Amino acid sequence: MAKQEDTFKKVISHAKEYGYVFPSSEIYDGLSAVYDYAQNGVELKNNIRQYWWKAMVQLHENIVGIDAAIFMHPTTWKASGHVDAFNDPLIDNKDSKKRYRADVLIEDYAEKLLQKAQKEIAKAAKRFGDAFDEEQFKTTNPRVVGYLQKKDQILSRMAKSLENEELADIKSLIEELGIADPLTGSKNWTDVKQFNLMFGTKLGASAESAMDLYLRP
Repeated sequence: MAKQEDTFKKVISHAKEYGYVFPSSEIYDGLSAVYDYAQNGVELKNNIRQYWWKAMVQLHENIVGIDAAIFMHPTTWKASGHVDAFNDPLIDNKDSKKRYRADVLIEDYAEKLLQKAQKEIAKAAKRFGDAFDEEQFKTTNPRVVGYLQKKDQILSRMAKSLENEELADIKSLIEELGIADPLTGSKNWTDVKQFNLMFGTKLGASAESAMDLYLRP
């Protein structure tokens, strides 16, 4: 995770230096996590857009283009499931002040268990050669069975908790597994909260009569 963050910072630095993005409102102290397309970024964006439009619309006789308004009736997003489902379970580390997707932290832990099992399988395959039966080994080797069963139990519990919106159990699972902040190693977590990713606004002549709307994702 730390390596990925370092790589991401290098990509952002490179993009700024070579005119692909600039921090938004930079001369007014900027706006965190918001960027404007710079001179090269605009050209790149337009090239991708034009290529996509030709490939997905103009090259097909049975497809026509439409550019819908960025505002739509809120019932549209309710019917599509965006209002109820377009959200992430996020958790903050109190020491590092970093925010993470709780489900990704758990999935990363489960992935490490899978990697441990695969390492055991690879060692056995090297030791037994052509006589190695991977499927049999996965169901009989105690360590591999343990890793895989624990992985499945963790993911199953997480899925059930998310489905039932039991966010307290998601935090409990993180604490039980001893999952730490990937950057600092701190295990001082906040409660898990659902963050809706839809951007809301209002449309109307006055605040009292305004309709609640969402920007198109």
